Amino acid sequence: MASVSLSDARAALVRDRVVEAVAGLLAGGEDLTFAKVAKAAGVPERTVYRHFPSREALLTAVFGWANRRIGFDGPAPADAAQLAAMVRQVFTGFDDIAPIVRELLLAPEGLLARLSDNDRRRRTARTVVAQEVPGLDETSARRVAAALQALTAAATWQTLRDYWDLDGAEAGETAALALELILDGARARVAAQKPKANEPR
Repeated sequence: MASVSLSDARAALVRDRVVEAVAGLLAGGEDLTFAKVAKAAGVPERTVYRHFPSREALLTAVFGWANRRIGFDGPAPADAAQLAAMVRQVFTGFDDIAPIVRELLLAPEGLLARLSDNDRRRRTARTVVAQEVPGLDETSARRVAAALQALTAAATWQTLRDYWDLDGAEAGETAALALELILDGARARVAAQKPKANEPR
């Protein structure tokens, strides 16, 4: 196992301090400026720029921090049960960092941060559909996967919070139920398309 140099360890520590400072500012409803981040992290402003040259870079780092904080950095779900368990865990975790999630949803740079993980999330949704609904035609499989991904997104948590006053636990149960119903509907479609035993092939 390769050893970590002292300079690399220091750089990692500084990065962590900066990300924690950003998270703290967002949690407190503060505007995110490099000067405020530097002050909160206890480092010179040029140090923040050295590690995070743009606001997008700061929010991308906070996006990763938030995922780790809520336990969304492990193996990707491979079936419906794992996907439902993930959405229950993640939506409950969002409640603990609600102002940070809201900023990631509202800021233009937050969208770019969220899209940085989109390929993996698409693959996850496609894997779950292939596992749970074998035989579904490609167009329907793509649409079902898109719906599953949307249901597990922070925007769904925020919508359920804003429009239905649901906390993370209830929002997670709501999304898990919707996942189950969509997959049941997709399975029913595949079953309906199979020829009956007494029908000519």
